[in-house]
Parts: sequence; C-alpha cells; structure tokens
Amino acid sequence: MDNAYWNKIKSGDRQAFRLLFDEYYSPLCLYANSFLHDLETAEDIVSNFFIKIWEKKESIEIESSVKQYFLFSVRNSVYSYLRSGANKKVEIEPVLKKFDNTPVEEYALEKEEVFLRVETLIEKLPEQRRKILKLAAFEGKTYKEISEILGISVNTVNTQISRAYRFLRDNLDDYNLFLLFLYKK
Repeated sequence: MDNAYWNKIKSGDRQAFRLLFDEYYSPLCLYANSFLHDLETAEDIVSNFFIKIWEKKESIEIESSVKQYFLFSVRNSVYSYLRSGANKKVEIEPVLKKFDNTPVEEYALEKEEVFLRVETLIEKLPEQRRKILKLAAFEGKTYKEISEILGISVNTVNTQISRAYRFLRDNLDDYNLFLLFLYKK
C-alpha cells in the first residue's frame, strides 16, 4: 500500500505525502536516535529527509518497499551527519561500529521477543487507547479511518496515539521501538 502512496506522491499528491509522513516520521526519528542518542538531531535529520524526498519526488525510483527505502535513506543521512563537521555531540567510532555490525536484516532475529514485550505493554493501555493503537500500528488504518470507525475526532485519535507511543517509548529502549516499527506490517 505504501508503494501506491509513493506513486501518488510522485504525481504531487500532498495528502498521500502527509499520510506517509504521519506513519513514518516518529519511527524514523526513533531509528535515527538509536544511533545518535540525540533526539533533536534525529528529528532534524528525519525532517530534512522528508523535505528532500518531496523536492526530488519525481526523480526517486523506489524498487524495494517504501519502508526499506526510508530506513536506508535515514541511515545514510545519519552516517553523513556523523562524518560531517556539524557533528559535535556524538562520538563517532562506536556508532560507526554499530552501523557495520547491524545490517537491517539482522533485526529479524529479535522479532518475537520484541512483539511479546510490546504485546504485554499494549495490554496495559486503557481500552480505547489500545484499540486506536492496534488499528493504526497493526492494521495500517489512517487517523481519519480510525476516527470514523470509533466515532471520535481525528484530534482525539492523534492525542491517543501520541500517549500510547509515549508510554511505549517510556517502557522500551529505542532499539526495541525501532524493531517494532520494522515489523509492524
């Protein structure tokens, strides 16, 4: 489905871009932050990534999945940042070793453990928040679709999703949050 959105984005569809942005922004920030341990810089890198892909949308060909393309692009952006003179906060050598030693495919080894931990945490959420999170994260529903299904406002959906992710963020490390994002679909 993301590849269908990408084709719309290539045609200039701002709404499709917004949907992909809403779905991927937070998880990509967590992914970048798992290398940087600096959320503000991670958010800047991911924001710049989205600006670049919008500006270059006509020329970008995604041969794999959108998710895979986004992950590798953000990973490369983090790498470029670390190599640049702009990096004053992060010690580069340990992070570069992490890049070298953790290809995206190896994250599959810990999939079941992460899902069990996340399922346990999700069950601790209030009922409506749990329903909203499952519809968004595991069924791929948009905020608008969730609001229609549950008869609540889009703003309420957004608030509940934010609170659910904050709860998960507080109870999981960035690495496990990234694994959840990588395998949610």
